[in-house]
This record gives sequence, C-alpha cells and structure tokens, in this order.
Amino acid sequence: MFLDHMNAFYDFQPVSYKADAFVAADLVAERPVAKPSETPRSRTGGLLPHTMVEGEHGYVQARNLKAGDLVCTLDGGLQEVVAVKHSVPRLTPMMHVPAGALGNDRAMDMPADQIVALEEHVADALFDVPVVLAKLVSLAGYNGIKPALPQRMARIHVTFAEEELIWGECGMLFHAADAEAESGYWMLTLNESRQLVNGANGQDLPDTSEIVEKLSANIQLGAWAAPAISALPFGLAA
Repeated sequence: MFLDHMNAFYDFQPVSYKADAFVAADLVAERPVAKPSETPRSRTGGLLPHTMVEGEHGYVQARNLKAGDLVCTLDGGLQEVVAVKHSVPRLTPMMHVPAGALGNDRAMDMPADQIVALEEHVADALFDVPVVLAKLVSLAGYNGIKPALPQRMARIHVTFAEEELIWGECGMLFHAADAEAESGYWMLTLNESRQLVNGANGQDLPDTSEIVEKLSANIQLGAWAAPAISALPFGLAA
C-alpha cells in the first residue's frame, strides 16, 4: 500500500516508431560536424634560445635575433634574417655534445632533432658532395656525443630568403630553412650518417637500436624529472 502508483493510470501518447525515426534523422542532420583541428604541428629543428649565433657584430644569442639582422652563413656570407619565430616550450629529447665535437667551443645539451652540417672529407668520398646534413641523434657515439635527459625547451626558428647553413658556437654549422621548403643539401638517413661517422673516425659506434632504446628510457625518466630540470637556469641542467 505504500507504493507510489500515482502515474500508473496516466494517459500516455502511443509511440510511433516511424515518426521517431524521422525525428532522430533530423536531429542527426542538424548536428554540427566537428572540424579538424587547425593547430599546427610542432616544428622540428630550430635553435635553443641561448645558442650563440655569429652575426655582423659578433656572436649573439638566438633569442636576441630579429628580422633584418645579418648572420654569417657557410656559402652566402652575411645574409639578412627574414623572420624569427618562437615556439612554446615542450619536453624535448636531448643529446649531449662535448666541447669540440662538432666545432663548438663549449659542452652543450642540444635537441636530438637538431640538424647540423658535416664537412668531412668522407662525405665527398662516400656521397660525392662537400657538405651533408644529419640529425644530431644519428651522431651518437661520435666524439663523445650521447643521449641526455630531456628538458622542457623553447625553440627559435630563424628564416632567410633561401635555405642557409649558419655559423654558431665558434665553428658549428646549423641548418636554417622554412619548414615546408625542400632542402637543397643532402639530408642523410640514419644509416647513412652512421656510415659517414664510422668512416670518418674509424671507430665502433653504437647500433641505431641502442640509441633509440636509450632515448626512450631518458624520455620516460624525464617525464617526472622535467619539472625539476626546467626550474634550473640554462647550462646548469647539463
């Protein structure tokens, strides 16, 4: 007797399956279609803000470059900067580059996807070109270059009227080009760059699978270590 039957004898409208199907179809047709995200993908390469770049009046940090500045390039002399774009900081796999490993005068931690130029005589012997490009990750084991803990870093993307190789860190060559432009230089694959370095130094280098495995381990470790690392000033996290 204590059950609530107040709705038991209400008059309900009969259900029309056909009518409900048309209503449902109209609702689906009116539902706005989600547009694909227009957020651009993060660009690879670029310079770290504290990287020293050779300009018209000496070396300046990449963070201080602006459109109109003149920068020293490999084969074009002083070239004018067309645009400078700053990317937001993100967790970046890093490689440790000892002083003198690639012409740099100080030890540095650099992004693993940093594109650098190699002027080895072996490049001419193997590929019949004087200069080749390679990603830094592919040079692990060369002159002490090795994976390092990832860091949360911003990037500086410098653009010129044409693709350029710019001088920095007292003897290092950095690749600078539009993200969508096709490179006029020979970009080595991972295996090609290993052959080049091995031929240049005549040394036994770690296998490519070992490099990838170590970078993956560093990324996992850096996921919880990054907040503490990012709080340190540049240069102290190395």
